[in-house]
Amino acid sequence: MVLPPGAGAPPPPDDPTLTFQRAPRWPLPPPPATQFPPPSVQPRSDASRVAGGLALLAVPVVALVVAYVLPTIRTYELSRLQGFALGETEDAGGANYDSVLASGELWDGIGHLLGPTGLMVLGGAVVAPLIALLVHRAGAGVRAVARVAWALAAITFAPAALTVAWLVDRVVTESEVQASLYDWPCLVSGVVIGTGVLTGLAALRGGNADGRTAGTVAAAAGLTALALAAAGLQTFAFDTISGLPADVRLPLHQVYDGVRAGMDVGSAAATSVILLGILAVLGVGAAVLFAAAKVRIDVDPEPAEPAGTRAGAAVAAFAVLLLALAAVGYFLLPWLARAGEVSDPPQDLWFTIRRTWVPPLITTGVAVTAAAVGGFAIGALRPFGDASRWVLLLFAPWLFVGTGPLAAAHLEAVAEPGEWVVIGSLPPRAWIAVPLLFLFTALCWGLQDRRRARIAQGHPRGAANAAFAKAALPFALLAVLALLLVHVQDLFWNELTYQDMLSAGVMRYALEHLDFEHTGIAYGFPLPVLIPYALAAAALAVWYLPRVAVRTGRA
Repeated sequence: MVLPPGAGAPPPPDDPTLTFQRAPRWPLPPPPATQFPPPSVQPRSDASRVAGGLALLAVPVVALVVAYVLPTIRTYELSRLQGFALGETEDAGGANYDSVLASGELWDGIGHLLGPTGLMVLGGAVVAPLIALLVHRAGAGVRAVARVAWALAAITFAPAALTVAWLVDRVVTESEVQASLYDWPCLVSGVVIGTGVLTGLAALRGGNADGRTAGTVAAAAGLTALALAAAGLQTFAFDTISGLPADVRLPLHQVYDGVRAGMDVGSAAATSVILLGILAVLGVGAAVLFAAAKVRIDVDPEPAEPAGTRAGAAVAAFAVLLLALAAVGYFLLPWLARAGEVSDPPQDLWFTIRRTWVPPLITTGVAVTAAAVGGFAIGALRPFGDASRWVLLLFAPWLFVGTGPLAAAHLEAVAEPGEWVVIGSLPPRAWIAVPLLFLFTALCWGLQDRRRARIAQGHPRGAANAAFAKAALPFALLAVLALLLVHVQDLFWNELTYQDMLSAGVMRYALEHLDFEHTGIAYGFPLPVLIPYALAAAALAVWYLPRVAVRTGRA
């Protein structure tokens, strides 16, 4: 076999000008981005999402109807009746309303509340955000101290004990300053400013991350102002115990006097309907602000706060913080100094705790569950898409309604027919906490946005769901603690059903009989309960609240 010329000769050297002969370079360049697209997030089908959201939404709607809608209707019906004290009612038409409006006492009572309520609004919606702004810019150390201090201040909600301790201190110290209704916003300044500062810090954290600091803080302050205005309108504990102001009864005191023992239920119900109208306006206004601002709560592990600051700014912020805490502490000191003071003879403290703290657990558990389910339905499943927040308008008229305005209907529901006296450990009848429904909606909305982002980034769906639950559970614990405290300290319902005999009743007896050494203030917020509350508040302030951020606007 004859080989062609050149066959068997070594191959010629590589020609560097020929690109097809070049050896490949390692590592190879990555493939084009479009070659392996990231896994897409498969959203829940619209039909199943809407169906699931509407099904879960039925839970808070039913609770709302039972706890608020039907009692409101019944209150209106009672307002058009008279003759309860005689046991034979008859249609009065609008006579009860004419009587209430003609007497002018309701408007006098509201007028007396304008100043103290304005002071509360000033503290919670103006002073507290300013303190939060200084603390926010003061560095991590000052923020940590501030969160713990104001969280502890926020749990000092013991209206009867605070009032009795303050009045006793005025007498014992022979103070020349007379007690007045303006003392009340000062006594609850720990709760008002404490929650205001914590809310402000969360709003600043979320606003900084989104570039909407001013809008977020303004929305939070606006909601706080509306809530405090409604709370001030329903002041009851201070004037009931102190008898101040002496020349007029406050609105809820008028309702209480009419409902108790059925003395004048018709006029009391008419007063309640007018109050319900005012509170409905405040609630609807808050709901519109909440939905329009697209408020949501996020639990973000990444810091969105200034890492450090100048030493002078930190010192100034710390000085302001100490000054504010000292001012609040001045009004809390009489209560704290007597927090362990029992009655004479002393009563079983654990028996008192069982009778005053255990029954409200029932209402608290049901109310928090209904609010959480509704918040998940609206905020996570979003049956109406981005417009789902506006569903809260259904609940808005009762957003700020406490026990007092619906007292006549609630008392009638638990009493024997024709009777208006009930004695027993009866839990409050608020089977849904409407404010918590709003908060859970904001929380679930923020966490759902974060969950979707995690899945879009390639995180396993199970891990994203677990992160959602892990961020929500501490918030649920916080909600339970707060609502339980509110229910236990509901002096209106406790006195109406004679459940105050183991707590506020003991303190009032000591005050009336000038027994200033055995005031029974320990029963208002027993130390075996107060200490765990303080530990829980401090723990949440250290490990959870620094991650909470309030956001507004579109995500």
